[in-house]
Amino acid sequence: MEKLDFSNEGMILVLGVTGSGKSYFLNQLKSHSVQEGRGLQSETTECQAVQILLDDEQKRSITVVDTPGFDDTTRPHGEILTEITEFLTTQHVLGIPLRGVLYLHKITDNRMTGSSLTYLNLLQSLLGEEALENLILVTSMWNMLRDENLGQALQREQELIDNYWAPMQKEGSYVVQFDGTPDSAFGLVYQLAGQDSVVLDVQRQIMDQGQSVLDTSAGIDLARQLERDMETYRRKASQLEAQLQEELVAQPRNKERIRRLREEKAQMEKLTKLMKESMDCMKVRPGSSVRQRIRQALRDKGRDAAFILATALHITLTVVQLGLGG
Repeated sequence: MEKLDFSNEGMILVLGVTGSGKSYFLNQLKSHSVQEGRGLQSETTECQAVQILLDDEQKRSITVVDTPGFDDTTRPHGEILTEITEFLTTQHVLGIPLRGVLYLHKITDNRMTGSSLTYLNLLQSLLGEEALENLILVTSMWNMLRDENLGQALQREQELIDNYWAPMQKEGSYVVQFDGTPDSAFGLVYQLAGQDSVVLDVQRQIMDQGQSVLDTSAGIDLARQLERDMETYRRKASQLEAQLQEELVAQPRNKERIRRLREEKAQMEKLTKLMKESMDCMKVRPGSSVRQRIRQALRDKGRDAAFILATALHITLTVVQLGLGG
């Protein structure tokens, strides 16, 4: 496959759980450039991107990519990890410089949720220690706070640093507040746009070692969590079945109680199946399929890195013309 020169272009990946403000962040780069979520369901079901042209001659650009959150309500976590891994593999094979990663965490959360903690562990496995200098840990939703809650939010930010982020900060990661404005969004982009490119651990494991997503460090970490979850759901389903049988013998006329137990058991079985689907999603080896899609995209879209990437991965792409001065 022909090696193209994309040294004047670059990518920034935006990661975070559902509801952390990733789509809102991209919309500050270009109004209505991506669909913002409403309520609990995630609107970002596939990677979406905004390409920013950094000079008037359109010779330099940075493409900021939004990704699905790991607390997504409709998709298996393994499917989401595989999609993000396929994006990173494609970017790596094309030779597009990865300038860095923005990890968003909403400051309005009173505590570190299970999903956030799982994602934080996956983040470190995806990146690897050498890439932490290209990571910005972003606290979001500051613009949603009332004045009287600011002090409490600042305390939560310090607790995040002390209890979770300090090891990454020690290795060169930055902690920055995103205040919800376009200036703040562009400031974060420009902070990474000038960084040297970085190769993530997951990219080496997929392309250099030919691993499946499941065999990567991130895949192994997620599989451990999924196995723990499956065991919990199986145990709960077994307990509910025992309660159901007791109820059928002792109080067969208690229709409402019996119906509720059956529904709860069915939900546990559904969740167990979802965990199994997550594991199955990660068995793929993206390397060869990525190369094939890139060849087709090169024929269709010429030599613009962002358009090649968008075509290969079916990403929605919006282009923004800007000088570095904003």
